[in-house]
Amino acid sequence: MLSGTYIYGMDRKGRVVMPAQFRSQLGAPFVLTRAPGQCLLALSAPQWDTLVNRYEHSVLFRGYYLSSAVECPVDDTTGRFLIPHVLRDYAELRPMDEIAISGIGRAVQVAKRTRWEEHLSTGEFPSLGQLDLDLDVPRPVETQPYRQRVGRPMGLPVIECRGRMHGRAVRRLAGTLLKLLEERPPVIVLDVRDTGETQPAIGLVHALTRPQRMEQKVPIWVVSETELPADDGVTFFPNLEDVLWRLEDLRPRPRRRVRRAETDTASPDPEAEPEEVEA
Repeated sequence: MLSGTYIYGMDRKGRVVMPAQFRSQLGAPFVLTRAPGQCLLALSAPQWDTLVNRYEHSVLFRGYYLSSAVECPVDDTTGRFLIPHVLRDYAELRPMDEIAISGIGRAVQVAKRTRWEEHLSTGEFPSLGQLDLDLDVPRPVETQPYRQRVGRPMGLPVIECRGRMHGRAVRRLAGTLLKLLEERPPVIVLDVRDTGETQPAIGLVHALTRPQRMEQKVPIWVVSETELPADDGVTFFPNLEDVLWRLEDLRPRPRRRVRRAETDTASPDPEAEPEEVEA
């Protein structure tokens, strides 16, 4: 997994350093191409060959990525590589600019430092589309600071979580769950689809809230697109639609009143005198 960001200056010839940590995984030469948001994308040669074979019939891939791809050898002594003029113009990189070299999963992003800082300040990162899945690039929202909010649609508490679930995020979420458990609602819904580092975080949340959950006997319904640690009283759903259908199934049905059909035969009157019958 490629991670971390390094800042280097571009020299007058358009060369910049590729960090040693990234070089060991990208190999040399690696492939450099353009990416959305006026950034560049560096991939290992085997990884690039796999993408070419997979998307060789894609007009978008051929016209956008393949048409601008170049092989970049790396200087063994300095670790520098040359960014061609065409790619420098696309990314608006000029000699002596500061360049941000960032690991984004299985690829490396190359961008002007000011643009990279702008993305950080706004929280908006360009998407690679389908390549995000193929390159195992974390979705931008999963790398953002943790946020959560509590809503009560249909009167039931729903906790929506977004961002990276680090230590403070785990404690905050656990505290929110404990407060809601005191209310003893029929169920608590926890939506963690747009979070990062979710699997270990949810395991900790289970441990921090288990005694109270068992005491209050309040089920927790977790909405997640990935497999998470199981625990007593916790049910997982892939989307909110399935949660709504489960709630519909649990909702008490009104009792239907059945009208008795009227008949022509009158009920016998218990006070009526018996008729005499001639023998």
